[in-house]
Amino acid sequence: MKLFSVIGGEDPQEVIPLVDAQLTVAERELREIPERAQARGPEFVAAVQDKLQAVTEQFCLYQTWLQNSRQALENNDHGRLVAAYEEAQALVPALFQALENYGAAFSAHGAFATPFANTLARIAEGIHSGQAGEESWDDYLNDFSQKFAEKIGEVRKAALPGQGACVEAYQQGIEVLQGLQGLEALDAASLQGPLKELDESIALGQKVERLMVEGVEGPAPIPMTNVVISVVRKGLAGEVDSTLVTSFLEDYRDLLDGFWEGFERSIARPSDSALVQQEIPRTLETGDEHDAAAEELLNAFSQKDSAACEAAIAKLIETGRKLDESREVFTTAAQHQGQALCPGCGRANPPENKRCEACGQILPVEAGVGSSSSFNVMAGPALEETQELGMTENVAKLFGACDNVSEGKITMAEFQNVVTEAMVGLKEFAKELDEIVTEVMDESNMNEETKQVWHDHHLPHVQEVAAAFVSGMSDCEGGIKSMQAYVSEQDNEHLINGVRLVWEGLNVIHRARLAMNSNLQMLQDLLQEAREAGYLTDTPEEADA
Repeated sequence: MKLFSVIGGEDPQEVIPLVDAQLTVAERELREIPERAQARGPEFVAAVQDKLQAVTEQFCLYQTWLQNSRQALENNDHGRLVAAYEEAQALVPALFQALENYGAAFSAHGAFATPFANTLARIAEGIHSGQAGEESWDDYLNDFSQKFAEKIGEVRKAALPGQGACVEAYQQGIEVLQGLQGLEALDAASLQGPLKELDESIALGQKVERLMVEGVEGPAPIPMTNVVISVVRKGLAGEVDSTLVTSFLEDYRDLLDGFWEGFERSIARPSDSALVQQEIPRTLETGDEHDAAAEELLNAFSQKDSAACEAAIAKLIETGRKLDESREVFTTAAQHQGQALCPGCGRANPPENKRCEACGQILPVEAGVGSSSSFNVMAGPALEETQELGMTENVAKLFGACDNVSEGKITMAEFQNVVTEAMVGLKEFAKELDEIVTEVMDESNMNEETKQVWHDHHLPHVQEVAAAFVSGMSDCEGGIKSMQAYVSEQDNEHLINGVRLVWEGLNVIHRARLAMNSNLQMLQDLLQEAREAGYLTDTPEEADA
């Protein structure tokens, strides 16, 4: 960056001291990196020989580049400065990459199984020897805590069996790190127990992650089913602890329950599609068979009955294929209507929607559902009305704020402001609705016959619509409060639940508004027919009304 400034006309003499300082660093690292490697023993040197050679070569190139740059600065040689700047675009990233690769290998080596525990042990040694400042201890603890928290968020989003054990392991690691922040003495005796606990927790979390990722591909069309099959077979072979296998199976049942809850919401409204109407019973029947097979697999594994496990696995694969066939039917129906299927609950949504109207999950860019690491290979039926709720600017702003605060793109204060605005807007809408209801329910200007028609034919419907409005606003308020809870507890479940509740509530309000408009149109048609038949004449005031 300084070279670029000099090329632009700044004084080159101001940059030379910075280059000299970097030359000192390069010379020191070229001397000390091999020395530190040798100090760890021949076994370590042999294990990291390629990375050690790469980082040494990159520092040599960096040193030469610094020397050439210094000469160009001293002579104010514009052509050589431009060349040095262009060379840096490839040289510096390559140096950083070599340092990162070697640093990972260096930190992973030690008495513990994970680089995190080994790094902390080495930092503690450095503080004792005076080679590192005490502030570096808290810096590493905070950095590792953040990494584990991010990992928890990623695992939860994956929605695969094993996420329960994985999240618990990383959460335990965070708790150990919090305890290490309060240690007064960083001697080996004080650190041995906590670092061992941290090492075991993170090693378990990493192992579970590998099992989740490695098991996605398999004989079933449903990725999370493949994960369970893979882990059960590893458990039967003695490669995975039985308790861990059981936790995968229990996660699988919970994920199935969550899917079927979304599926039931998806079929709550009638569909005009004969294809969908025929497929729903088949899907539900196959789903019951799949759930039963999952239960059989859990029982068979608890008894270490390999034959029974394989029989249950065969049922899971068979029913999984049938469910995949149902997905194809629902996908075809949705595409015929130009809609996009939700990967979470199967609800078909209008193509302009960015989130599912049933569960709030982000919709795929293209219609249909692709393969992923969850049970979303199953899609629900296309059950949509012709007039669906679109994503308004304010709703998009609220949902976008949830995404942005989760990803660290906005501050907690900025997120709080958006949530507060949403709550204020909801209360203003409730106030406006109360005023409309008061006006609509006013019978003071009705004659007796009008009152009778009002009470017999329209009031019950208005009361039903009003109840729907109240229910929808209650859901919206609950969703906003769930988002608000994220401010005090940074758990993404608060945001996910909040988006789902708000979107469900808005759709209830939207459908109530459609019903209200439909009823008003019907009333107007009825009055017009009465006028044409001569049963009703309007006063000028009534016509205006």
